[in-house]
Formats: sequence, structure tokens, C-alpha cells
Amino acid sequence: MIFTSSPAVLLSTITLFAQLALGLPTTSEPVHHESVRAIGELSHRDELHDAGVVWNKVVRQSPLVAPTDPRDSFNNQNPDVPGVGYPRSSDADPAFTIPEAKLRSAIYLPSGFNSSTNRQVVLFVPGTGAYGHESFADNLLKVITNAGAADAVWVNVPNAMLDDVQSNAEYIAYAISYVKALIGDDRDLNVIGWSQGNLATQWVLTYWPSTAPKVRQLISVSPDFHGTMLAYGLCAGNFGKVAKAGAPCPPSVLQQLYSSNLINTLRAAGGGDAQVPTTSFWSRLTDEVVQPQAGLTASARMGDARNKGVTNVEVQTVCGLSVGGGQYGHSTLMAHPLVAAMTLDALKNGGPASLSRIRSQMFRACSNVVAPGLQLTDRAKTEGLLATAGARMGAFPTKLLREPALRQYAA
Repeated sequence: MIFTSSPAVLLSTITLFAQLALGLPTTSEPVHHESVRAIGELSHRDELHDAGVVWNKVVRQSPLVAPTDPRDSFNNQNPDVPGVGYPRSSDADPAFTIPEAKLRSAIYLPSGFNSSTNRQVVLFVPGTGAYGHESFADNLLKVITNAGAADAVWVNVPNAMLDDVQSNAEYIAYAISYVKALIGDDRDLNVIGWSQGNLATQWVLTYWPSTAPKVRQLISVSPDFHGTMLAYGLCAGNFGKVAKAGAPCPPSVLQQLYSSNLINTLRAAGGGDAQVPTTSFWSRLTDEVVQPQAGLTASARMGDARNKGVTNVEVQTVCGLSVGGGQYGHSTLMAHPLVAAMTLDALKNGGPASLSRIRSQMFRACSNVVAPGLQLTDRAKTEGLLATAGARMGAFPTKLLREPALRQYAA
């Protein structure tokens, strides 16, 4: 399985080719790594198909696709806030290596965001190949906004989370400290992540110990806490397929290989167990990006050795043969009614979410295709995230053959 056809996929394709054809900027400032081979030197022709639409080598030779929506900007003008802590929030934290101005400008505070109300806040963290707003606008951001459950902000990591996970983590660590300093101790800060956004957040909570007390809970959708066996397939443009090692990949994709050095290091440091109350959602066999995702071997499964409180939810196990137990993929899981209901439960009651508390909603949560307040078009747009992410993976200009070295604080 590669990409399923949807209007959002076609829209992202048209947008990408329009940018290339018209010579419009499609890149953020370049990131320099010890790149083994430039994209233009690839001898093979990798193709991504969607209903006859082909991204071929011309796309793979393009620069990284930059955000097209200003709400996905990583050049935001945010005020200085006392108490954030730079270059570190505490002596136990590693020092940031990225300039504070860049870290701060990646945080998006929507117009009308009020730092002085008493409502809790959600920090949304996107996945590989994606920015914050585009990841959640048509699913959980809409659900939470419609319910009035929390105020929302998000982080737009430059290079769409394709760079070194350890660099991505710095943006998340800073965002947690910044937003918490902005809203104060009287308001709770929750983190909701998709895909790599959860792995990178768990890295932050493990290696930046000052962040955990600032986070009320982590709500994870389609996480790969153990990595994925499909990573090389993603590099070759074959979502849902296992591929052999050797294809040049964006740094963060290599780091998300099942049992990569980064994954093994995180787990050895206790990152396989919750640092804060955690709810983790996954789709068993129909996740095109993360596998294994079944039972006790699921990459998304979080341990609870610290007794922080963990709820692991495999939607097919909960919903069985009903509609909600059907084929939900890596991105469309964010529009699942059960995920929405349990997310709202966790925000209302404090994490982790509880199946017993939403028992009266279970029939509706498992018998509908999308969450209340969402339309099928929202699910289609959410599904289209994979096409956009895939195009960016292919276009990323500095692929590697080996994952980046561990930073000194983790080595």
C-alpha cells in the first residue's frame, strides 16, 4: 500500500508541481550534513503513485517543500518571556545548540491566543515531513476547538521534522518551556503528538528532565516509540513496504529505523516508559508507516515502570468488527471517533484517558467513520498528509546513508 487517492492528495500534488513549474520558493534555508550522495546523483528512479499521478525524479531533485500556509510558518514573531531558560532551563538539561531566536520563532500562537485566561493549553507536535497546523487542522485541532476543551498552539519545526531527531527535539523542549512560562503555573500544558512528534517528545521528556513537570500529559497518535521496520521503504517512496538498507534517507527517517542507535539509546535511558501520564493510540495492521503495530509488540505501546499512568489503545482491539475497527492508517487515525472521545476525556480529567469513563460513548465512537464535528472531507485532507510528507521526504536535499551520531549528552 502506498498512497490512497483523495482530493487532498491531488491538491498537494498540484501545489508542489505549480511551485516547481513557476519557480516559486519551495525551501527553507538548507541544513548541512555529511551527505553521501546528492539527490540529483541518484541513479534509480523512484516513483510514488496515486491513481495514476506520478512523482518522479524531477520531484526528488527539488528542494525541500516549504510550508504553503502561514500558520505553518517557522518565522513567527513571538515576545520574549521571562523564565524560559536559555541555553538551558536547569543544570540537569543539555544546553540548546540552536539559537534561541530560531527556537522561539518556530512556535505558532494563533491570533486571539490569550495567555491570561484560565483554560488549559495543548501544544501540538507534528510528524515526519509535516508542520504543525497542517497536521492537526482537519482532525484533533478541530475536535478540541469545537469542544472548547483547550486553547491550542503548535510548533513548526524547520525542515518539517526531516532533520536530526535530536535537533527537532530542541524545538519541542524549548516550546514546552516557552509556552509554560507564557501561560504560568495556573494553567495546564498538554502535549499531543503525531508520529515522530511523539518519539521526539519522549526524547525531550527523557533527556530534558526540567520539561516533564511542566507537561500535564502526553497524548500520542500513531507513535513509533520503538521505531519502524518500514523506514527504508519510506526512503524509497514505498509506503507500507519493507525495503533493504542502502537507500539514502533524511536523517530523522534513519533514526526511526526499528532498533536504530537513537531508538536503542532512548530505551536504554528509560524512554520506553512514560515520563508523564501518557495515552497512546495506534492502528494494528493498517498503519502504512509504522510497523510492527500489533499487541504487545506494537511500536506505539508505552510502558509504565514509573507508575505515571498509561493507557494503550489499539483501536481494532477496542472496536472489534465495527466500523471503528476497520482500516485506519497512520494519519487517518487522527480523525477516528474513539481517538477524539478519549482525547477529550484525557483533557477533561487529566491523563491518561480511560475507556471506562467513556463507556456511554463507545457505541458512537466505534460505529462512525469520523469524529463528531468532522466531515469525510476532513478525513480525506488528513489522509493527504502522507502524500505531502512523502513528497518532502523525496525532495529533502541532504539525505544520508547512516543515522547521525548521538549528541554528547546521550552518548
